[in-house]
Amino acid sequence: MINTRKRRFLQAGAAVAIMGALPGYARAIDYVKRDPRKRHNLLLITSDDVDWSALGFMNRRSGLTPHLDGLAAQCHVFEQVRTVAPICMPSRQALMSGLLPHKNGGNGFFPMKEGTSTLCTALSMEGYYCAASHKIGHMQPASSFPWDMKQEGKDRHPMVHADMLRLAVTEAQAQYKPFFINCNINDPHRPFYGSEDARELDHAQAVPYRIASPLKAGQVPIPDNLEDLPDIAEEMAQYWNSVQRLDMAVGNILKALKDSGAWDDTIILFVADHGMPMPFAKASVYDHGIRTPVLLRYPGMARPRRFDTLTTNLDILPTLLDLLQAKPLDDRDGQSWVPMLEGAVAQDRPFIISYVDYVSSGFLYPSRTLQDRRYAFHYTAWADGKTQFKTESMWGLTYPAMVKAAETDPRIAMRVRQYVMGYPMALYDLAADPGQRRNLIDDPAYRAKGEEMKRLMLVEMERTGDPQLGNFRLTLSGGTPAIRQEPAKYRIRGGD
Repeated sequence: MINTRKRRFLQAGAAVAIMGALPGYARAIDYVKRDPRKRHNLLLITSDDVDWSALGFMNRRSGLTPHLDGLAAQCHVFEQVRTVAPICMPSRQALMSGLLPHKNGGNGFFPMKEGTSTLCTALSMEGYYCAASHKIGHMQPASSFPWDMKQEGKDRHPMVHADMLRLAVTEAQAQYKPFFINCNINDPHRPFYGSEDARELDHAQAVPYRIASPLKAGQVPIPDNLEDLPDIAEEMAQYWNSVQRLDMAVGNILKALKDSGAWDDTIILFVADHGMPMPFAKASVYDHGIRTPVLLRYPGMARPRRFDTLTTNLDILPTLLDLLQAKPLDDRDGQSWVPMLEGAVAQDRPFIISYVDYVSSGFLYPSRTLQDRRYAFHYTAWADGKTQFKTESMWGLTYPAMVKAAETDPRIAMRVRQYVMGYPMALYDLAADPGQRRNLIDDPAYRAKGEEMKRLMLVEMERTGDPQLGNFRLTLSGGTPAIRQEPAKYRIRGGD
């Protein structure tokens, strides 16, 4: 006969076995494992293809981006951040890994090397609930992004990210975990607001896709990298209208965070992946392609300031891990801004370098810019006098308008040739020539500056193991690089 103590022991063992077999039981146990540490949350908001000149907190134009402007008033504003890659997938993977594209292996529309650690892996290891909406396919491999919740899509519905955030915060709170939520807003990516190509995607701009006060051609300034032509004015208005809808999405995200009760305990960072999807911008190393201002707000921060310190988006990962008091990742290419935020003297990087390798078509168009506060030195390995540059920034109204005008305007014809054929090497004075139209590389007055920047680029290529090092050496010696094209291998895959 079994005694009472033994019977209770067997009954308890059977109960454990039964509960262990029940679906979700292991997850239910996790819900009551409280983290005794007080951990801040993180909300990382990114926008697709937004140029700094279209943002109210940068262009001083009120009323068009009120939610971002309101956030900026509570944030440190970093005005001179440059992305290391002015293309969606390489830029996002560099930001999330803190590594240069050719070092993480993701220098095109393909995954980084397996085993690459990221902001997501670091915070997951720290016990964070990690969630992301959209651009999931632009952050690969999946092993480097162990999201607890993910929502892929290209919809520009202004509520889609806020709805995901509400669900993710609820789940994180139920599990007594701090959260890392990454909202990746698709606006103002092509096709733009009000364009014929956007009609189906945006449900003919019906509510809720509609913005309150659409701008018209002539109400938007033409940036200095483009021409003042009627079709360009029309497309720039469409583009700025897409930026207005981006702002609506940001406003909804921020409201959802406030409604959750987590506002006071959450670090918020806003950044674009790169600049506008226009000629001399996205997918090129011109300044309108690489300049990406950052907003940063965190609990306990000092009075908001504006920093014009020259820096890169590689610094975002170490800064966020530092603010979250998380374990840093080893051997990163970025540097934390926290010492500067806490009162250390802000110091410019002596220069930044941005990189283009593979574009979405899979073609290899290697180019680099080494840029300091005033000058930009460009190296374009594919500029052999025969290869012609082709990219999605040529879609829409702007580039065809330039080509048409070039038939009768020699100045615009030279500009089109500059964009399509490139220069093997170029030097631009950003202060005197912000549109980067005048190549000074052969001007005797700028020879010393050009030689200095060539030397700095060579040293940096050697230091980082740049795959274009051999071609740059060949160009410096008077040779012409040979670029091997394998577009079928490297083009963007369906659904990305």
